[in-house]
Amino acid sequence: MTDRKKARQERLKKILMDKKRKMWRELREELFNKLGKEYSAQFDNPQDLEDQSLIDVIEDVGLAIADIRRKELTMMDETIRKLEEGTYGICEDCCEEISEERLKIVPFTIYCVKCQKKMEG
Repeated sequence: MTDRKKARQERLKKILMDKKRKMWRELREELFNKLGKEYSAQFDNPQDLEDQSLIDVIEDVGLAIADIRRKELTMMDETIRKLEEGTYGICEDCCEEISEERLKIVPFTIYCVKCQKKMEG
């Protein structure tokens, strides 16, 4: 591996690990802080059926968001595996390097901007 590629891989690894830490932090805050503090008091009080239905919807939305975060973290693990294999950041269509700026914004992307536009028609 050339020094240029090695340096790029180190920069990409830092981007991914920072993003993964941020995702875990957001998930923890969302589940434990927000849901725990804001909604726990509501469960302590007797509720009528309408209030209980609203609480059930809020719980479902919280779980749906947690599931989305879990899927994102699974994608992040796959992305980190690709990085370790040396295939991360390479467009799966044209085999050119995907710009680091694009990877910062969309870390899970498998296409460069040009190929993504082509795929979208």
